[in-house]
Amino acid sequence: MNQLTSMNQLSNLGSKPSLKQLVYENLQNMIIRGELEPGSKLTEDELAQSMNISRAPIREALNMLERDGFTKIIPRKGAIVAEVTVKDARDIWKCRLALEPFAAREALPNIPREEMEAALAHLKELETHSYSFKDYVDSDLEVHALYTKHLDNEYLKSILHNLKAHSTRVRWVKEAKNAHSARSYDTILEHKAIVEAFLSGDGDLVYIRVREHLQKSADRLLDLED
Repeated sequence: MNQLTSMNQLSNLGSKPSLKQLVYENLQNMIIRGELEPGSKLTEDELAQSMNISRAPIREALNMLERDGFTKIIPRKGAIVAEVTVKDARDIWKCRLALEPFAAREALPNIPREEMEAALAHLKELETHSYSFKDYVDSDLEVHALYTKHLDNEYLKSILHNLKAHSTRVRWVKEAKNAHSARSYDTILEHKAIVEAFLSGDGDLVYIRVREHLQKSADRLLDLED
């Protein structure tokens, strides 16, 4: 059998929606936002019934979530939402400190100026609005997406995407219950400094501003554990 014949016998997966991916994304978002709290039990039967699908994609999605660190599968007991520890937070921010300043500098030439200007405008609006933890987190994601989205390095982009998912989860689990408008205002100022550095076109300044923000973010987060 030649290679062309073999290729023709492959299934056309592109025409089929991936249920396991949809389940994965749905559960991951609920875990990140704290709607499924650490320690929550995730049973295949209940999930299959609530989503009106078979157990197979549920099982695959739970395995994917365990692979990415969002769940733990305990033999003969099933899956539970993974806990978030102080060590998790420290390890995540160490990785972010090592990778994100470099990533931001690398992505700078690819970021459309209109996206930078829009992010800065949103930050200025946020300063005048009444405090909302969700709006604060969404703004954080928008600023960091400026460089993660426009990176021309798919390997680094994939790593940062997973790190950002975990760091957002840590924020919702650890910060939401201790949300403080003053802390959020400090972050908004740091984000403005990052976007202004992007707008200046100075890659070294971008590196410095992103690193400063991440270090202060780590300090604020770990201060909640004291």
